[in-house]
Amino acid sequence: MASKMHVSTSKARWLILLAAAAFAQPALADIEFRHALDDSVLDLAPIKGEEITDAVKAFRKDGVNPYSGSADALAAGKTLYEENCQACHLEDGRGGMGPSLVDNVYVNSRANTDVGIFEIIHSGASGAMRSFSERGVTQDQILKIIAYIHSLKK
Repeated sequence: MASKMHVSTSKARWLILLAAAAFAQPALADIEFRHALDDSVLDLAPIKGEEITDAVKAFRKDGVNPYSGSADALAAGKTLYEENCQACHLEDGRGGMGPSLVDNVYVNSRANTDVGIFEIIHSGASGAMRSFSERGVTQDQILKIIAYIHSLKK
């Protein structure tokens, strides 16, 4: 009888662990974001006044930009691009002081994915590309900029 009780207790523990895992809150970041220059793990702590939106949480989990194709996000992204990116990458994204954002030539190998573009905008890269999070651009705004950049390619 003791062995049956042990089996039941083991099953019960297993069921409790399984239920706890099912109801656990997902991790805020499943993707490991890294700095484009030294490959160090990025600090994605919110900047002053920043709210980590559901879009940012989803992006951190799977690396898919939830704003792709959203008209509202594209409009916001265009304004943010004009304010922050256009001076170096030009109005149409073909590049000037900064590299082209509309061709398939990547100065930085990380720039071929949304995660890589996010890392570069958030924390900077080589040359004049400095951290935009240090300039007050939020992670949500970065996602909107990325969505707009993709619209320039079409």
